[in-house]
Amino acid sequence: MMTIVIAFHQSGYRDLKTYYIHFVCRYLTNKFPKLVNYTRIFKIMQGVLVLLCYYLTHLSDKVDKGRLR
Repeated sequence: MMTIVIAFHQSGYRDLKTYYIHFVCRYLTNKFPKLVNYTRIFKIMQGVLVLLCYYLTHLSDKVDKGRLR
Protein backbone atom coordinates (compact mmCIF):
# COMPACT_ATOMS: atom_id res chain seq x y z
CA MET A 1 0.00 0.00 0.00
CA MET A 2 2.84 2.40 0.77
CA THR A 3 4.20 1.82 -2.74
CA ILE A 4 0.87 2.84 -4.24
CA VAL A 5 0.70 5.97 -2.05
CA ILE A 6 4.22 7.04 -2.99
CA ALA A 7 3.56 6.36 -6.68
CA PHE A 8 0.33 8.38 -6.46
CA HIS A 9 2.18 11.42 -5.13
CA GLN A 10 4.68 11.18 -7.98
CA SER A 11 2.05 10.50 -10.66
CA GLY A 12 0.50 13.90 -11.29
CA TYR A 13 -3.03 12.63 -10.58
CA ARG A 14 -5.06 15.06 -8.50
CA ASP A 15 -6.92 12.55 -6.34
CA LEU A 16 -6.25 9.04 -5.09
CA LYS A 17 -9.61 7.64 -6.21
CA THR A 18 -9.00 8.48 -9.87
CA TYR A 19 -5.42 7.22 -9.68
CA TYR A 20 -6.44 3.97 -8.03
CA ILE A 21 -9.41 3.19 -10.27
CA HIS A 22 -8.04 4.43 -13.58
CA PHE A 23 -4.38 3.51 -13.24
CA VAL A 24 -3.64 0.99 -10.50
CA CYS A 25 -6.65 -1.27 -11.16
CA ARG A 26 -6.05 -1.14 -14.92
CA TYR A 27 -2.31 -1.34 -15.30
CA LEU A 28 -0.81 -2.63 -12.06
CA THR A 29 -2.87 -5.73 -11.35
CA ASN A 30 0.09 -7.92 -12.34
CA LYS A 31 2.28 -6.12 -9.75
CA PHE A 32 -0.44 -6.12 -7.07
CA PRO A 33 -2.54 -9.27 -7.61
CA LYS A 34 -4.54 -8.90 -4.37
CA LEU A 35 -5.95 -5.40 -4.93
CA VAL A 36 -9.01 -4.48 -2.91
CA ASN A 37 -11.79 -2.06 -3.87
CA TYR A 38 -11.38 1.67 -3.38
CA THR A 39 -13.59 1.82 -0.28
CA ARG A 40 -11.27 -0.59 1.50
CA ILE A 41 -8.21 1.32 0.31
CA PHE A 42 -9.60 4.49 1.86
CA LYS A 43 -9.88 2.73 5.25
CA ILE A 44 -6.39 1.21 4.98
CA MET A 45 -4.90 4.62 4.12
CA GLN A 46 -5.35 5.93 7.66
CA GLY A 47 -2.83 3.42 9.04
CA VAL A 48 -0.52 3.69 6.07
CA LEU A 49 -0.14 7.45 6.37
CA VAL A 50 1.19 7.11 9.92
CA LEU A 51 3.77 4.56 8.75
CA LEU A 52 4.67 6.68 5.74
CA CYS A 53 5.27 9.74 7.93
CA TYR A 54 7.50 7.66 10.20
CA TYR A 55 9.46 6.33 7.21
CA LEU A 56 9.95 9.78 5.66
CA THR A 57 11.04 11.25 9.00
CA HIS A 58 13.55 8.43 9.44
CA LEU A 59 14.83 8.94 5.89
CA SER A 60 15.07 12.69 6.43
CA ASP A 61 17.16 12.14 9.56
CA LYS A 62 19.60 10.02 7.55
CA VAL A 63 19.90 12.69 4.86
CA ASP A 64 20.47 15.42 7.46
CA LYS A 65 23.28 13.42 9.01
CA GLY A 66 24.82 12.53 5.65
CA ARG A 67 24.32 8.79 6.06
CA LEU A 68 22.09 8.13 3.06
CA ARG A 69 23.83 6.00 0.49
